[in-house]
Amino acid sequence: MAKSGLGESLPLAADLSLNPNWRVYGFEREGINYYQVNDLSGQVVLIVANVEATFWTLPAGKRPAKVSLPAHRLTLPTKALRHVVFRNAEFSLVVHGDGVDPIWVIESAGTPR
Repeated sequence: MAKSGLGESLPLAADLSLNPNWRVYGFEREGINYYQVNDLSGQVVLIVANVEATFWTLPAGKRPAKVSLPAHRLTLPTKALRHVVFRNAEFSLVVHGDGVDPIWVIESAGTPR
């Protein structure tokens, strides 16, 4: 996890993405983990913060991202394609849909899909 560069379009951090359409960068500051998602042009799409099993989003990017969190679930479109973008031992970051208005989902480890 990087210590600096959060919010930058091309941070000096490893790309943790499992999906070639997105870039995911991990940061750690004062015990809080941050996961920043950028599109391929370098634009910040969303930033998710995490401490233990608690997740929240930061206001980032040009457009507000729709994010379904473990404590606040959004209704997902029934026919939207599901793509895993990031996964670690605690959670997965998944995007449902393509195009300009996808829904991002934090799936805690063990969450049924």
